[in-house]
Amino acid sequence: MVKAGLSPVGAVKRNGGYLIEGDIFLTQEDLTAQQNYINELKTGLKTEQYRSTNIVTGLPKVINVKVDAGESQTVFTDATTEAVKRYNDLGLQLTFKLLDAQSTATADIVINGEDLGTITQGGKVYDVLGQSAGFPKNGKPATPIKLSNTYYNKDYKENALLATVIAHEIGHAIGFRHTDYANRNYSCDKDAYDNGDVWAEKKGLDGAVLIPGTPKGADPDSWMLACAGSSSRPFTANDIIALKALYPVVKK
Repeated sequence: MVKAGLSPVGAVKRNGGYLIEGDIFLTQEDLTAQQNYINELKTGLKTEQYRSTNIVTGLPKVINVKVDAGESQTVFTDATTEAVKRYNDLGLQLTFKLLDAQSTATADIVINGEDLGTITQGGKVYDVLGQSAGFPKNGKPATPIKLSNTYYNKDYKENALLATVIAHEIGHAIGFRHTDYANRNYSCDKDAYDNGDVWAEKKGLDGAVLIPGTPKGADPDSWMLACAGSSSRPFTANDIIALKALYPVVKK
């Protein structure tokens, strides 16, 4: 895992792979592929937006998204509608279409609702609120995205906050790493994760591709922070720079 440029801190082995960084599920095959790319990443810059070595290709492209959340279907659908709108409002060459639950069209990203259980870090127990399926493969987005339908249940009212969570997991699915990859002090409870050790996913590694044009310094409102907090986070100006760098605006 370390050789793949990923932090082993808090990693949990489950269901034929590993849950890392709180919300990314990778198989051993994924880790091996990531390790093969890691030696290419040789830069000392520390900007605040990062991507994985793989992104969605074949632009312009429409990504079909479908929700399957059981009793939380309405809550998830409303939040996914908002998340999709945030992306589509940017006019990128990568757009998203939310399919009806009854649609027979092939979904590129499925958003499932299920009980994801808990993880223990730093002696504290946390609910797993969501996890992506990792990063794109063969130019296609990762799927499925799994979200807790016990926390985000049918009575959940914070639509904008859940929309941010969904937009975040879609971000992983299309190739974005955590914004605070180099330093999560302003995002997460470091004691809960590594008992006060150096608090950064990098751990001295070059485990992410720095996105050209993104500024140096913290961006405490980014949609791709490792720890979401309790506020809705639409795309910041820096986030938009990063999104347009990977998936440029449609030329008119």
